Amino acid sequence: MIKIKVPATSANFSIGFDVCGIAFNIYNEFLFEKSDKNKLAGFQKEFLNDNNLVLQSYKRFFKEYHLEYIPISITLSKSNVPDSRGLGSSATCIVAGVLAANLISKSNLSNEALLTLMSKIEGHPDNVAPAFLGGFVASYKNKDEYKSIRYHVSHNLYFNVYIPNQHLSTEEARNVLPLNYSREDVISNLSRIIHLPNALVNGDYKLLKDLLKDKIHEPYRLKLIEHSNDLIKQLSEIGATCIISGSGSTMLGISDKEFSINNPYFKEVLVEVDLKGATIDD
Repeated sequence: MIKIKVPATSANFSIGFDVCGIAFNIYNEFLFEKSDKNKLAGFQKEFLNDNNLVLQSYKRFFKEYHLEYIPISITLSKSNVPDSRGLGSSATCIVAGVLAANLISKSNLSNEALLTLMSKIEGHPDNVAPAFLGGFVASYKNKDEYKSIRYHVSHNLYFNVYIPNQHLSTEEARNVLPLNYSREDVISNLSRIIHLPNALVNGDYKLLKDLLKDKIHEPYRLKLIEHSNDLIKQLSEIGATCIISGSGSTMLGISDKEFSINNPYFKEVLVEVDLKGATIDD
């Protein structure tokens, strides 16, 4: 029996569209065991079949590396990362499936190879990289390989997530984005993202507030998230800043001090940065 615990993530991190993400201490846990045939338990009814992303990712590993397939029993033993809310629930499934396949097949692939496959399955690295590695992670693609750099976030920064009842699929959130951007908007993001690791590592909240002014995805996606502007205003009044978590509908609040608000449309969860990433017990 193998237990794999994977943290929630907040991807994009405003100006880091599709390349940056941060891991938080909310977790999904999965149990894997060799079996005579594929078995699934603990998942919602619609995922007790071949559409299950953990199983798909597990299978993809064997196909990718031309290995003889080993049937598997997969149980979702703890489910704390909400679905379709911008907290990386799909990334937890992908990371767990790939790591389990690597262990069970005894392939012992490098972290870089594993991350590349995870990113191929997800389509981009900003969720799977921090879910796998922990901390704040910035990724880039070099030819066919994804590479990631992990940063320790200062304890002088505080984070709350604000989770609404509203589901928002990644596909819906991507469909509102324009096909082309102005040079001015691209330069605006580039000029900010280069300083983002420095602000997070040093806990420079004043700098961070200046940087988190995205022009690539947030202006378009905020329109899809009900009551988001009211939440942003409410947090701003107590000195906190607010960005979209992933593609939404969850919002991420950030400050240089502990903070809390009451908002009838969002569930407030105080979180800490996860520094371990995915963990394995076997």
